[in-house]
Amino acid sequence: MISGSAWDLSGAWGSSSSDVYAVGAGGIILHYDGRAWSNMTSGSVNGPHLYGVWGSSRSDVYAVGDSGTIMHYDGNAWSSMVSGISDSLAGVWGSSSSAVYAVGGGAILHYDGRAWSVMASGGGNSPHLAGVWGSSPSDVYAVADSGAILHYDGRAWSAVASGTREGLAGVWGSSPSDIYAVGWRGTILHYDGRAWSAMTSGTTEGLAGVWGSSPSNVFAVSEDGSILRYDGRAWSALGSDVTNSLAAVWGSSSSDVFALGSHGVIVHFNGAGGGTGPWSGMASGTPSDLYGVWGSSPSDVYAVGASGAILHYDGSAWSAMASGTREDLAGVWGSSPSDVYAVGASGAILHYDGSAWSGMASGTPSDLYGVWGSSPSDVYAVGNGGTILHYNGSAWSAMAAGNVSALLGVWGSSSSDVFTVGASGTILHYDGSAWSAMAIPLASTLTIGGVWGSSPSDVYAVGWDGTILHYDGSAWSPMTSATPATLDGVWGSSPSHVYAVGASVLEYNGSAWSAMICLLPNFRLLYGVWGSASEVYAVGSGGMILHYQGGAGGG
Repeated sequence: MISGSAWDLSGAWGSSSSDVYAVGAGGIILHYDGRAWSNMTSGSVNGPHLYGVWGSSRSDVYAVGDSGTIMHYDGNAWSSMVSGISDSLAGVWGSSSSAVYAVGGGAILHYDGRAWSVMASGGGNSPHLAGVWGSSPSDVYAVADSGAILHYDGRAWSAVASGTREGLAGVWGSSPSDIYAVGWRGTILHYDGRAWSAMTSGTTEGLAGVWGSSPSNVFAVSEDGSILRYDGRAWSALGSDVTNSLAAVWGSSSSDVFALGSHGVIVHFNGAGGGTGPWSGMASGTPSDLYGVWGSSPSDVYAVGASGAILHYDGSAWSAMASGTREDLAGVWGSSPSDVYAVGASGAILHYDGSAWSGMASGTPSDLYGVWGSSPSDVYAVGNGGTILHYNGSAWSAMAAGNVSALLGVWGSSSSDVFTVGASGTILHYDGSAWSAMAIPLASTLTIGGVWGSSPSDVYAVGWDGTILHYDGSAWSPMTSATPATLDGVWGSSPSHVYAVGASVLEYNGSAWSAMICLLPNFRLLYGVWGSASEVYAVGSGGMILHYQGGAGGG
């Protein structure tokens, strides 16, 4: 199961932008293929924490961790290696498949392509080593939590003067004369080929990892979630929008950088304004939480949210629309650009005719959460207390739903095939005559928040604890979702391109679910998702709007 809550991530490395590895607590190993993150079987699930990862190629990858754990990936499977020690290993780096170094505790190990052996550290009091990097087999540096720095010249390790007593956690360089070490209280040291000297970091937070693409593009990550960048002249803070502690950073280029850390957070920097993996942030222009999204095309998209917020996207930018209400709006759907419905608190229903939004009489004081229709004269709205309303093109009227709890989402394939989902494990089906309860294979306490399908025999419902259910036209069955985090919305462009959003973003390729975003920055949530043949939009807390291009085509 992929992170989204419990698994802290501690190390990252990749051979390319489409071959990235992240390791962490419980022996978890995640792999990114350029589109989505997936869980790999490490052989130590629920086992030792893995702290570092490095490889010489996509078929020669090493991960190290607690109790002397060393894992090796040969391109097909992970297997354990004999390290010969019980000390925890914190970092790993190599110059080739036959010159790999692992450090941790007071130990330094060397792998010659056949076996691991212990090296004499030359560090005096055996400092606790936290990171390792080198420019060649005869130029390797290890840093320690006492501020110590050790150097290997191809023959022996020896201590070098660092000029600090602050603990050091990470080391990286672009060349033998351009090396950076980072650590406690914002410590950043630079080596110019002659001596180590302190740099002004601009922070007092502990720095845990460092990586760069060149001497003028170096990144450091911190325990408060901040990301620092060095442009060759000075360090400055980047806006990461993360409060999770960040532990590691790696990239394939200046426009493809991953930072990761506690609770499975993975942040992607695209070299311009940030981003999150293949999804990019859009300027919404509002701090309001956004709950629902729908559009008639990529240049006609509507998002609704708190305090009557309605935004419209014209293919270039989002702009606010006058809604005429201060009620929270939770759902939006339309049959065309001139026939759009938004529903919300206290029975609010708004209609857009292509020119302006106006209120409609709903006949209920109940909060409404979802809206969908098969045509302008066949629209359904659902909400609190099991409320179901139907619009026949002239007026809204209540429908009998039975004794059910809050209904949160609605979708159908036709006027005689409609599904609504909600609290207490509720899924109702409408056959054109009456609503009836459907059996689900999970606890009745489950809240189901979203529903969507590609056909009457291919329907998905998502909810608490990462729950994903699938309906094949006969019965509902659970799917392996790839996250334990709550999911609130689901939408797809086809049976092989389905997206579920919540604290994470998942994608279904027709065979399995995988995480595109393991955990959103700053514990933010996405509540709604909608797209077209080539564009997908997800909306959420704090006015967040994420955009994914290439959605239906699997780009």
